[in-house]
Order: sequence, then C-alpha cells, then structure tokens
Amino acid sequence: MAIYVKAFSLVLKTVSKPLAKQVKEAAKSHPFLRQLSIGVALKADSLYQTIMSPTPLNEPIISSGGRRMKIPKKPPVMTEDQALQAAGDFLAEAFVFGVAGGLVWWEQSKSAEKDLVKAANAKEEREQLTTMIAMQQRTLQDVTEVLKEFERHRRETSAAMEEMERRERERDSRRWWGRAAAVG
Repeated sequence: MAIYVKAFSLVLKTVSKPLAKQVKEAAKSHPFLRQLSIGVALKADSLYQTIMSPTPLNEPIISSGGRRMKIPKKPPVMTEDQALQAAGDFLAEAFVFGVAGGLVWWEQSKSAEKDLVKAANAKEEREQLTTMIAMQQRTLQDVTEVLKEFERHRRETSAAMEEMERRERERDSRRWWGRAAAVG
C-alpha cells in the first residue's frame, strides 16, 4: 500500500510542474492577474529595498571625522516586465510548494490514522491480556486453596495414621509382654 501512495505522490509532484507553468502563463496573460501580480511584486521589491538599504535614503553619510560623504543613490525599481516575471515565478513555485505541502499533509494524516488504529488494537490487546492475567491469578488462588486443603487433609490423615500405628504398637507390645509373662 505504501508504495502506491509514494508513486501517486511522485506522479502528482511531476504533474504539478507543467501545471505551475500554465499558472505562470495565465498570470502573465490575464489582465486582472497581470496588474495584481505587477502591483504585488513592486510592493515586495520596495519593501525588500527598504529593509536591505544600509542607511536611510534621505540622510547623508557622515564619516568619523565629521565630513559629509556621498549620498547613497536610491535603489533601482523593478520594471513592469521584471515584476511580472518575478510574480509569475513566485506563483509557479507557490503552486508546486502547495501541491507538495498538501501531499505531505495527506500522507501525515494517513499515517496518523494508521497510528490510531494501531493504538486501539494495542489497547484492546492489553485489556485482553489483563483479563487473562486476572483469570490466571484467580485460578492460581483456587489451586493454592485446594493445595492447602489437600495439605490439611494429609496432615489430618498422617496424624490419624500415626495414632493408629501407635495404638497397634501398644497393642502389640501388650501382647508381647503378655506372652513373655506367660512363658516366664
């Protein structure tokens, strides 16, 4: 089963790459998506340039000696074609990443379901084993009680046998003394 899931996910990842190219082309050709992509890419570039700029753009750089240095130039802004290309690349990569992420989530949920089934089976087996152990303990207690009863009965029987043997010896000794007296 696992090999089929892996093969399916590999096929889906492979198919997602041409689909990502189609998404990229659709973003370039559709007027609304085109304007949206360009606007988002330009805003992202502006944010990137603001973060990566070493100094504020309106302040001159002053050296340690107190002299003014060159004012840094404003970083170049992306052209619309560059912005469209960057947005299309981003959409294509986001699509492939989304497919891969969805597959990982799906495989993980399948794995979690299997783990839940295993846990339920293990719990059921533990309950059965616990029940079996409890039954064996009760049986062992019953056998112990029976053995104690047998031991008590053996002692009583042994005591009775010893008493009978003692009486018989007494009787035999009386006979012997009686014979000895008659012979003597």
